[in-house]
Amino acid sequence: MSDESRVSRRRLVGASLGWAAAAAGGVGAAQAAARSKGGSLQGKKVLVAIGDFSEGMETYYMVYRLIEEGATPVVAAPKVKLLQMVVHDFDPNYSNYIETRGYLIKTEIAYKDVKPADYAGLLIPGGRGPEEMRQNKDALAVAGYFLDKNLPLGAMCHGPQVVWAARPIKGRKITAYAGIRPDVELAGGIYVDAPVVVDGALVTSRGWPDLPYFMPKFLQVLRAHV
Repeated sequence: MSDESRVSRRRLVGASLGWAAAAAGGVGAAQAAARSKGGSLQGKKVLVAIGDFSEGMETYYMVYRLIEEGATPVVAAPKVKLLQMVVHDFDPNYSNYIETRGYLIKTEIAYKDVKPADYAGLLIPGGRGPEEMRQNKDALAVAGYFLDKNLPLGAMCHGPQVVWAARPIKGRKITAYAGIRPDVELAGGIYVDAPVVVDGALVTSRGWPDLPYFMPKFLQVLRAHV
């Protein structure tokens, strides 16, 4: 791929999702601010909730950032298995995102066995995993626990589908992948087109290009609750 093609692709991703890249200094400042507020995450368990074909970059970025901060990510799914993730990207030949196979990940606990009180927070990456999760009563019960108790819950891209499947979102400020904006609004949520939106302990984001903005905010909310 030529340098010109790479630049064009980056511009396409930004234009398609409605955001522009920010300066690295801004990201660093956000991360530093997140670390400076609240308690230590050392040893705190955070559930990373996925399903078949969850978005790989979003999932692994969340897992690795938690580890870097001293927290313990626990990957949950409908079943304990080696799970196939996907890559969602953009091709100028198509009007919507494309999907290819991504990395595998070993899930550690099934939703039916999760005791939500054991976890300091919950993260839900995007991809197609949330479509499966919102049909799983045990996954919805886990998400509902965090929403009912106003505990840290971060959802990215299609991840917010699980949020409004678990509990009403009328009047709540939420962002998500632009393609499901109508669903947010029909569910009564207030859609905000921003890299990250914080509404109480609920932290939402539009997709993987926003990860450097989403995770510092989620970690800040998490620290405030430990």
